[in-house]
Amino acid sequence: MKLLLPFSWLYAAIVGLRNKLFDGGVLRQEGVGVPVISVGNLTVGGTGKTPLVEYIAAYLLQKRIRVAVVSRGYKRKSKGTVAVSDGKSLLVSAEQSGDEPYQMAEKLREAIVVVGEKRVDAARLAVKEFGANVVLMDDGFQHRYLKRDLDIVVIDATKDITQDYVLPAGRLREPVAGLQRASLIAFSKFDETVVGQFDMDRKLERRFSGPTIRYRYRIKEVRRVHDDGLASVDVVRRMRLMAFSGIGTHGAFLHDLRKHGFAPLSDMRFSDHHPFSEGDVATLASFAKAMEADACITTEKDAVRLRAHRELLQSLVDEIPVFYLTIEVEVLEGKDQLHSLIDQCLGGFLNEHWNHGHSKQKD
Repeated sequence: MKLLLPFSWLYAAIVGLRNKLFDGGVLRQEGVGVPVISVGNLTVGGTGKTPLVEYIAAYLLQKRIRVAVVSRGYKRKSKGTVAVSDGKSLLVSAEQSGDEPYQMAEKLREAIVVVGEKRVDAARLAVKEFGANVVLMDDGFQHRYLKRDLDIVVIDATKDITQDYVLPAGRLREPVAGLQRASLIAFSKFDETVVGQFDMDRKLERRFSGPTIRYRYRIKEVRRVHDDGLASVDVVRRMRLMAFSGIGTHGAFLHDLRKHGFAPLSDMRFSDHHPFSEGDVATLASFAKAMEADACITTEKDAVRLRAHRELLQSLVDEIPVFYLTIEVEVLEGKDQLHSLIDQCLGGFLNEHWNHGHSKQKD
């Protein structure tokens, strides 16, 4: 790691210069005519921001606001700007969209989902072609070309980022001082039983003095991967399970399984966003049989990628049942403050939208 520190210092200097150019207006941010909420992070790897994006999108949809989620679409097999969902139906495959955007489009059927390397172009498409009233930018903290009205940064409460280094020596995308740009810090994976998690506010107080929230995940449902049907949580808990995942936080997945009463006999880890192959499926099936497992259990993101290859999935299911967990965000502290900041970000749109809808109901 020490050998990489000079490269980290160089990277931090370049990132710092870029931020100064944005702050000084030399590099321009572009608006798209509607409020933009960004949810991002300071580190590489899984911090738990996607569930928070889904939570905010669901909150907006409950208010009957036409929301668009825009993201890069990591590891998708397409280029340019691609509409994943128009808020009514899915328009492309998981391979063309990336697993996380497809997952959100499946779960939030009324949400518009657009991917693109240039988030400004993706947001414009969502507004002009599909009538989005609000843009929710996933993984947007460092993508500063799209002007935002609310900047939320997700920090994994189990990690002390003040002790980390900037890439490539560490996991930080930019120095911790970048938090000064944030509107709100959201501490994910929060567990009040873990000593030290309450100290993060104090450790970050010199870099950030704004509002914070704390949240964790809870298991919402257990579903079958092959047909997306609901399964009994109690029944699956009693099964001898083999767990597998291709996410950045496999250890956290195993921890959550055990925390919620599942007891995997064994597990298998793949790289983040791993594209499953015939060899992977054969290995999973043979390993599960060797462990005398009753079923396999995986994550929602992995289920999306498996369903993209129906023949592969069927060959696995023919050997052993496969389930996946759906999770949802539980905000432990700061829920009202989060909702208030979102409402403030929307400005007069909420009143205008309500008055318009109310008058139509009277008519």
